[in-house]
Amino acid sequence: MAVIIQTLADFVSYLNTLYESDSTAPSSGDEDYTVWTALANIAINIWEREEGVNWKELHTNLSDASDGDTAIEDDDWDYDCPTDFDHVVGKVRLVSTSGISSYFNVISSKEVPLADDTSGQWCYFTGNISSGHDIHFNPDLNLTTGDTITYEYYKKATKLSATTDKFEMSDPMFAVYYALSELKKEEGNADEIAIATQKLEAMRVSNMSPSEEESNSIINRSEAGFGV
Repeated sequence: MAVIIQTLADFVSYLNTLYESDSTAPSSGDEDYTVWTALANIAINIWEREEGVNWKELHTNLSDASDGDTAIEDDDWDYDCPTDFDHVVGKVRLVSTSGISSYFNVISSKEVPLADDTSGQWCYFTGNISSGHDIHFNPDLNLTTGDTITYEYYKKATKLSATTDKFEMSDPMFAVYYALSELKKEEGNADEIAIATQKLEAMRVSNMSPSEEESNSIINRSEAGFGV
């Protein structure tokens, strides 16, 4: 039966089985637990930053975020992005209380001085991983108070700390074998590195394949109707 790894507790338990060959896994507060958790998070960072890959698991939207500004306020054109924001995906929308969407083109901050069309529906993002990110709407527009801010974005991967925290990657066995390869460096870890590499490559290949629910066609918004 395949081993299912979902949480940090699962990870520690299975890593203990492979590394120590016993059933007594370290507990939170133990030195091994702290080191193994750090290795899990390093593996997450390696997965997150895999070159040339935009992981499906890291695509999300503002409405599902735990923080970040979501509604237009009086005389305000600048809003906080979620703390896990990495970069925006696609267009930004403002949705009215009646459900009508207004689309905004995303431009770079360098383009702002060139955007001299005072009525243009554009916005731009600023910030970095340290200070956080913000979205800025064209300050020449009269935004409607109460409109909902909507956009999809690519998030930073969630690091694990609590035993019930879950991996976002589709195959956390990559993290298990990465950690095992680090723990077995001195005694030889070629097999563990090979398995970890295989797991990461398999996730990359799977990420490139459309799911059953995904369409290969692109919706033409000009034909889809107003407010779609």
